[in-house]
Amino acid sequence: MEQDKNKEPEKKKENIQDKAEQWIDKAEEFIDETADKIHESKTYEKADKSLENATKKIFRKAGRLWGKSEHYFKNKDKKKDIK
Repeated sequence: MEQDKNKEPEKKKENIQDKAEQWIDKAEEFIDETADKIHESKTYEKADKSLENATKKIFRKAGRLWGKSEHYFKNKDKKKDIK
């Protein structure tokens, strides 16, 4: 009888752990399904395109500024040599 009492808490612990694992699995499955739905949506596609366009504009602007700064520093050295 004492052995039966010792087994009961172990079973309860196993049941609680099993339930927790099941909940985790269900939550992960739900998150994956929801993420797939979001990635397939038109709104996400539009946001992705506009973000890509904004990134291109930023890098183009940075490239122009980089070129201007190189031109400025090259000319700055030439002006010092002339003086």
